[in-house]
Amino acid sequence: MASFETLKYHVQNNKIGDLISWISEGKIGLPEMQRPFVWQSYKVRDLIDSLYRGYPIGYIITWNNPDIRLKDGGIAHGKTLMIDGQQRVTALTAAIAGEKVMDRRFVKKRIRIAFNPQKEIFATRTPAIAKDPTWIDDIAQLFTDGYSDFTFITKFAAKNGLDPDSVAPAIQHLRNLTSNEIGNIQLSEHLDMDAVTEIFNRINSKGTVLSSADFIMSKLSSDDFHHGDMLRKVVEYFSRLMRDPAAIADIRDNDSKFSNSEYYKWIAWAADEHTDLYQPEFGDIFHVILNFKFARGKHADLISLVSGRDFATKQYTQEAMDHTYDLLADGIQQVTDKSNFQRFMMILRGMGMISHSKVKFQGTGALNFSYALYLLLKNEYSKDFSHSQIENIVRRWLLMSILTQRYSGAAESQSEIDIKQFRSEDPLSVLARQEKIQLYDGFWSTTLPQKLNTSSSASNLWRAFLMAQAKSNSPLWLEDNLKVVDAVTEEGNIHHIFPRAYLRKHGFRQDQYNQIANFVFLSQPRNLQISDQAPVSYLHTQEVTQFATAENFEANAIPESLKDMDYTSYDDFLRERRQLMAERIKELYYSFDVNG
Repeated sequence: MASFETLKYHVQNNKIGDLISWISEGKIGLPEMQRPFVWQSYKVRDLIDSLYRGYPIGYIITWNNPDIRLKDGGIAHGKTLMIDGQQRVTALTAAIAGEKVMDRRFVKKRIRIAFNPQKEIFATRTPAIAKDPTWIDDIAQLFTDGYSDFTFITKFAAKNGLDPDSVAPAIQHLRNLTSNEIGNIQLSEHLDMDAVTEIFNRINSKGTVLSSADFIMSKLSSDDFHHGDMLRKVVEYFSRLMRDPAAIADIRDNDSKFSNSEYYKWIAWAADEHTDLYQPEFGDIFHVILNFKFARGKHADLISLVSGRDFATKQYTQEAMDHTYDLLADGIQQVTDKSNFQRFMMILRGMGMISHSKVKFQGTGALNFSYALYLLLKNEYSKDFSHSQIENIVRRWLLMSILTQRYSGAAESQSEIDIKQFRSEDPLSVLARQEKIQLYDGFWSTTLPQKLNTSSSASNLWRAFLMAQAKSNSPLWLEDNLKVVDAVTEEGNIHHIFPRAYLRKHGFRQDQYNQIANFVFLSQPRNLQISDQAPVSYLHTQEVTQFATAENFEANAIPESLKDMDYTSYDDFLRERRQLMAERIKELYYSFDVNG
């Protein structure tokens, strides 16, 4: 028979009371108790009701952390982590053990479930129920130390004028809930993160996908010795403040342990940042740190590292864990540092990126790596390159990554390859080599124009073109003093150079007339003047063309030959404009001088 070491999991049944005790004693990590509880109270009520009636409540999945070899040669058994079933067990811990849970505002509250022994029904406690003597307004009181069945049942029966024997069976049955069992699928400590994820995803019937970033957060929560719980809060609170600056009040008012610590100072500034250029989730932050501090790309590797894995010896040791947490803490502090983050925002703005959904890149892979690259260059190469050179190396790498979709596939593996090159070689040599490979002459003249053959205005290539216009402060087409930047930031509208109604009238499909090469920002008055006319018509109307200079056409990458075009020339126009758009993006790229 196969030993447990060769099996991927072992199934056992655990009493609910034992689970709650193990969590209280710290034998099982339940990080959900430290994070906002997402269940509504009625779901907690339903869970208790199911247990009372003997219905199954599913199973949990736990994973034993690998044993750690201590500095004195001894062995420390790792804490068990709950991989699935956290919300259910949190609900049981809250309702039965009376533990407080945290709401979305980080306020810790009790969830009180009431029970009516005569009717044998459960309810969420309300003020009315609290005043009604026929209800036990909080079942947690039945599970406290020193509880006495005789004393409690006698008093309850007397309040309601009942025979104690009429309510005793129901109350005693409720007390026995902690003896109910729940299935526990114990995953072997010999499994790596990839295997744990695969098993979870295969057996999870709810369609929930196990997030490696969530797994990292759970690991940190379970390690208070290295202040992992506080480091997790830095990451979680920072990512929230990027989207909801008002959350600073919730953090300050409801998490006094954190807000009175040094860690709070790391992120408090973020409440005043107000940027949407880059709003990293906690998974993004871990990717940046992995690249920057560990020269690795996979979340799974960080899980192994914080578990104490020494990749050189393939063993788990206390020294390796201590070293990992030192690097991790420094990485988190640097990623969330006000000066570092704001400097990175300046790098993005210096590319023509605007705080607006129309002119910022979709997807975070390239942005994550670029931030990691900036931190690496700033920390390791500041004596070799000026601030301007470092920033322009990052700008070029980011734009090249976007144009070539470098991190759109296996981003973790690609980022690891790239960061190792930047760590071991001259950064300018790395950049030059990739430019030679990726941005060959044919890329600008052929490949990029072909990539611009798309009808998606959400395309990063369209955004790159708008950034080129913003960077050069291009005038709005057919306007004098108005700028493209003004149209974007003031919620201007994208319009069709060959009007949509005009092309549709001549049989063109949506994917044809919505080509991004047919898009341009226009002022509303100018758009009304153009209406549904052919270019050959509206570009010979004086009120439309009063500012139609050669320079104005060039700034918007529009061929002057458009003045003589109708629908029969539409395909020729698209080909010509794609070439001009590609040239503008190329100009943007090489405007970033990396030679100092």
